Amino acid sequence: MNPEPHPATEPTPWLIRRKPAVAPPLRLFCFPYAGAGSLPYFKWPDLLPEAQVEVCAIQPPGRENRLHEPSLDELPRLLDALVRELSPLFDVPFAFFGHSLGALIAFELTRELRRRGRPLPRVLLVSGAEAPSLRNGLPPLSGLGRDDFIRELSARYDGIPQQVLAQPEILDLILPSLRADLKISEGYTYRDEPPLPVRICALGGTRDPRVSEAALEAWRQQTQQAFTLKMFPGGHFFINEMTSQVVQVVHQELVVNTGATS
Repeated sequence: MNPEPHPATEPTPWLIRRKPAVAPPLRLFCFPYAGAGSLPYFKWPDLLPEAQVEVCAIQPPGRENRLHEPSLDELPRLLDALVRELSPLFDVPFAFFGHSLGALIAFELTRELRRRGRPLPRVLLVSGAEAPSLRNGLPPLSGLGRDDFIRELSARYDGIPQQVLAQPEILDLILPSLRADLKISEGYTYRDEPPLPVRICALGGTRDPRVSEAALEAWRQQTQQAFTLKMFPGGHFFINEMTSQVVQVVHQELVVNTGATS
């Protein structure tokens, strides 16, 4: 039996809230790309006005301060845990942002919330990810040996950062969570459901070798509401290269277009 949800004021290891607020006008839940935790969003609370948006960075098991916990490698179990852990913070308007695998998880979590009759995000921001209906069956990586896994991962997803590749001891720490996340991605099967009653904003990098502008445009089919598409200079990890510009667009989508302060 799952434990009872905790109050919004009670900490959960699943979230890093650098500037926690009791009742912010809007909460932004940020879902990481494969192998990552909260760190890609570390600067975001400083770049968004805290009087308007509270940034809640998702911290899955198996990484950062949860490094010694086993990673989840099955999407249904991950979604169940996210519903349980995040629901207490749905007491105010909220939005989801996810990059790459994080975009897929944010999308499927939104659909799971709809199935359960729970509150839905005001806007779903999907970054560096093709529309789920277009996900194709690339040869799986998660079962490859260490060196082949690293080489293929680098070739397919615009590379593992050089500073990580240069430190094998750090690389070996993140490989288990990378494998688990890729197992989720490789095992994903898209199922038709009605479009979401949620605005969608898709973001992409102009030099992303895997995700084309057309693949981002296809997210339009997943919403009954408004759809916007924003492109940034950079590759697959443009959110790390263009952080300030990305957050500026996120702020526009959250505060100006949703009226988060009203």
